[in-house]
Amino acid sequence: MKIKFVLILLFVFSALMISTMNAEERVIFDGTAGNLRLVIDQTGKITTLEDVSTGENYISRKEVCYLLECGMYSGDSTTVLQPISAKAVKKETGGTEIELSCGEGITLTVLITPKQDWFRMELVKAEPVAEVSYVTWGPYRTTMRGQIAEWLGMNRSDDFAIGLLSLEPNTDAAPRTAASYTGEGSLIQLSAYDHTRGRFIVVQNNELNTFDKLRKAVPIPKLTTVGSAVALYGCPSGRKTELNVIEKIVLAEGLPHPTYEGVWNKYTDAGKQFCLWANYNEKNFAEYLNLARALNTRILCIRSNMMSNWGHFDINPGVYPGGISAILEDSKEAKKSNIGLTLYTLTTFLKPNPAPEPYISPVPDDRLQTWKPETKLAGNISATDTAIAVQNGKDVEAVIKSTRVIRVDNEMIRFKNFTVEGDRILIKECQRGAFHTQATEHKDQSRIRLMVFSGYDNFYPGTLDMSNECSDRLSDILLQADIDNFIVDGYESCFETGYGTYTGNIFLKNLFEKLARNNKEILTTTSLFTNYSWHFMSHVSWGEGDRDRGFRFSMLDYRLSRQLELGRNLMPGKMGQYGGASDATAEDINWVMALSTGWDSGVDFVMDTKSIKNNPEYEQVVETFSLWEQAKAEKAFSEYQKMLLRQSDVIYKLTRKVDGGWDLKFDRRWQNEKVKILPSSVMNATPVNGGAESVKPLSIDWSWTHNPALYNEVGLSDDLVSHADGNETSWKVTFPPYTENPKAWFHTDSRHFQYVIRVPENASSAVKNFRVCVNGKAIEIPATLQPGQYLSIPHLVEIACIYDKNHQVLSEVYLHGVIQHVQKGQTATVALSCESVEKDTSPEVIMNIRCQNGYYYHR
Repeated sequence: MKIKFVLILLFVFSALMISTMNAEERVIFDGTAGNLRLVIDQTGKITTLEDVSTGENYISRKEVCYLLECGMYSGDSTTVLQPISAKAVKKETGGTEIELSCGEGITLTVLITPKQDWFRMELVKAEPVAEVSYVTWGPYRTTMRGQIAEWLGMNRSDDFAIGLLSLEPNTDAAPRTAASYTGEGSLIQLSAYDHTRGRFIVVQNNELNTFDKLRKAVPIPKLTTVGSAVALYGCPSGRKTELNVIEKIVLAEGLPHPTYEGVWNKYTDAGKQFCLWANYNEKNFAEYLNLARALNTRILCIRSNMMSNWGHFDINPGVYPGGISAILEDSKEAKKSNIGLTLYTLTTFLKPNPAPEPYISPVPDDRLQTWKPETKLAGNISATDTAIAVQNGKDVEAVIKSTRVIRVDNEMIRFKNFTVEGDRILIKECQRGAFHTQATEHKDQSRIRLMVFSGYDNFYPGTLDMSNECSDRLSDILLQADIDNFIVDGYESCFETGYGTYTGNIFLKNLFEKLARNNKEILTTTSLFTNYSWHFMSHVSWGEGDRDRGFRFSMLDYRLSRQLELGRNLMPGKMGQYGGASDATAEDINWVMALSTGWDSGVDFVMDTKSIKNNPEYEQVVETFSLWEQAKAEKAFSEYQKMLLRQSDVIYKLTRKVDGGWDLKFDRRWQNEKVKILPSSVMNATPVNGGAESVKPLSIDWSWTHNPALYNEVGLSDDLVSHADGNETSWKVTFPPYTENPKAWFHTDSRHFQYVIRVPENASSAVKNFRVCVNGKAIEIPATLQPGQYLSIPHLVEIACIYDKNHQVLSEVYLHGVIQHVQKGQTATVALSCESVEKDTSPEVIMNIRCQNGYYYHR
């Protein structure tokens, strides 16, 4: 027996030794940079992404992660290729070259160079390069379940972060796709594209590597995937440590590093400071400047009427008859009070506004973006014909459905509808000589270009150089008028050239380089950003007014979700513009200032001098606003107080003490008085596996949600009763139909799935680890509720708030995952599971599902 046992031990030991030796042979790269260890095997897979301080490997256990994947041109489509094998060659100049064989004759060579805190990874060779449509760094799937940075490209655990940062403008991700959640954890990824063949790259949220066969992009010679480069880094999680590592990368790699008043735009609070939006002009500028001074404004923003056209950006003589020199004089006067002026743009939207835009008239620029299909006239037309027959060729009908403007020779023609008549299409109700072009007669068979035309009555640049011309003119205005704040609204217009995010990155890169050469610093806000354009943005600010429901109801869910999004992407916070601020009450101002203080965010108001002066509470409004701004500037609030102020259904009062300190007191809770409360029966909750006792009559009201009912109608389901035994209890729940206001912004059929979960006061144990599943999609809440406590998800924000029995907020917990959606009129399957903290007990847990209709904004 002893001999047999010894033989078994020797066999196991030998097997382990052989396994270890084989594993070592399979590793072709094993390096450390700062806090991150990276290991790559002989098939090109990343096998280790390790926090060296703890030894924890965060790489996915379930999914394969390749160093680099690629797409190969295959006719009109693309074939995705992954490495089959890999080999490494150390370079005398430093770093290691990894040669990836991907099959189909494609070989990719990546140079990996460990730096102080990151791995620099660059595609230095692709063979044959002309066959590579795109490359993707990743997706690198991890087991990390903390807050992702979907724009910046970062995954987080409770104490570690792993990020992927583009090092050049052709390497990027579509908005919100640089990081995303997976069933196991999360992932990071970036892509680079070949632009030599004129393939139109579609940029959409949550989509990568999508191409539009009906659109065209002008080929850019020599701009291939070679040269694509990223920084892969790991560091302890936390805003301070993450920004510290990123700034090191930015400075060492020569990435954009904009500053304002000498401070990096990710550290300065200047962008968070109050901005007054107004339709001022040269004549009444002094009135608005006085209002800005009274409100302690940092930024004064003229809205979109300063330009008489978009593209050439000529100053509107009806607004500023003195032109750029008059704007400069106003800028100088404002700076005496430490107030900066703003250049508002819609980026590369091209249109008359109302003066003619030279790119469009009198002769349209041939570089304007058009659809790929073209057609011809099917007969002669006069200069006054309003019904025009055109040839119906391949894909022409599909494009005609998507546009309402055609170009015949040098005339723009706008039409309202069309009919298909066999091999002809008859376009009707034509506006001849549209957009200041000249209506003329045209011959049969004249060339027709189908224009790319948007809902803002605008066209787009079709080439990179045309986009850069817009960038160059805007930088001139910023310099000539000494403007401090630049608004890049409509930034998505840069995607219309077809080069993915590359055009927008170059647009901003050129602008900032020109400003830097002239020692000009600016603040920049935008409608969206990407992994690469993140560097240029100092803040993001957007918001619309709600004329029907008033000041407090203006897109609050969106505004709060944006604060969380900005925070996890290491951007300063901003609540956006509040329209109708001139008519707001002092309590309205008190409420929004408290809320923005809680989120460490700035806020902007849209005002006009006449309306605000007629506000009966004008003096109180100014006093209330100034009081909060002073307290924020003095950093008067603790983190606990900020959490209290983040509760949107509470009004707090702030006063200055005699000794100069601050006194913050609870005033009252509030709720929309006009909201319709739906009975619980409309949700028709029925048990699936818990029996009749798992559904009981509703025993709470809407106030338990801690949402001030910012909708047209709201309701809660009956009590859904489960037990904390680790098993799922399931129900069927119906979300009632609802007819949205067609004029509401972005209304959809989807509903965010939110709820209240309670542990009764007489429960035998605390309860932890909540998991809520809706139609198979799960979200986890890593919280512990003591008896008598409950949690709610008040807004469309991945944060659950925990309350005591007196409805006082105790803490906040980030959700693991994204709030699920259901459809109105849909019956959903809902499941809840959780665990008892104490052994051998399974206390009762109650869930009430929310129903809300009449959203002002949907994420």
